[in-house]
Amino acid sequence: MTKTKYDSGKFITMEDIAKELGVSKMAVSKALKNSKDISEETKQKIINKANELGYIPNYYASSLKKGKSNIIALVFNDFYNPYFSISCYKVYYEIQKLGYQCSLLFCDKANLDMTTVQNMMVNKYCGVISFANPTNDVALFFKKRNIPFTLIGIHSNSKYLDCVFTDDTKGGKLVAQYFLEKGFKKPLYLTNSLSETSYRRFTGFAETLANNGITYDFIPYSPQEDIIKIAYEKIKNSNIDFVFCFSDSLAIELHSYLSRKKAKQGVTIVGFDKLHKYYPIIKDMNSVDCNLDEVIKFACSNIVSKINGTKHIGEYVSKMFPVFLSMK
Repeated sequence: MTKTKYDSGKFITMEDIAKELGVSKMAVSKALKNSKDISEETKQKIINKANELGYIPNYYASSLKKGKSNIIALVFNDFYNPYFSISCYKVYYEIQKLGYQCSLLFCDKANLDMTTVQNMMVNKYCGVISFANPTNDVALFFKKRNIPFTLIGIHSNSKYLDCVFTDDTKGGKLVAQYFLEKGFKKPLYLTNSLSETSYRRFTGFAETLANNGITYDFIPYSPQEDIIKIAYEKIKNSNIDFVFCFSDSLAIELHSYLSRKKAKQGVTIVGFDKLHKYYPIIKDMNSVDCNLDEVIKFACSNIVSKINGTKHIGEYVSKMFPVFLSMK
């Protein structure tokens, strides 16, 4: 292939394409936007030349002119739990089907705070979908700028967010009811999360047990590398025969550790999220399940309808989806 002057790693611009073809930059812009104000013949020539030269649209430069882009920030704060990678994957492609782009952003804190937001908003995102709970000042920041913000998986007390979440309290109740029906003796709730989501799962579980006169064990939050060892000692020394874990990820970790210690006999473990359904390489666990596809589709269509103006941005939504118990 013959080398061109653009083979040195230079980013190709619309001006470069225009010079190559002897047309205006405006014509190139219209062709690349598939405008009807330019002939199909000229449009195809421009598109072919753009592909030949390796033109890449600069969405961020465009956003500086328009004040916003067509890119939605997708925020998550956990690399460890596969639930987030599965959910981000589903959001990413659902947003593309709706005509927008996603930019994945990792938040290294439990909550999405203003420091993180100030760094990310230089890209002029037109909306935010987040699995990390924003602080109150972050919620107000986006409200003042008319940028829609959808929170997935968490029922926030902020009135400036759209919250799309599952009935985690019911999930905890279902697990407790299973415990009671099957005649288990000693329950434990295990979590590695300080989230509002974990609190609702624990509340449903604990209140149902307490209402039936059952005492339960609970391990206060501790880092991931410590909590499994602490749970093992608790199970061994307190005759625990039933463990409800905050997530499938944590349940799998506990199951693996007990197996290595040859101590899992007689202990039933229940997780949350039913990850095996979406990624079969993940161990199939007893779990609380939901229709994650419905959750993601609703969240994505809701935020896009606010971005494109078919839904009023100030009509905040709090949508809860049902859960059900899935036992092996």
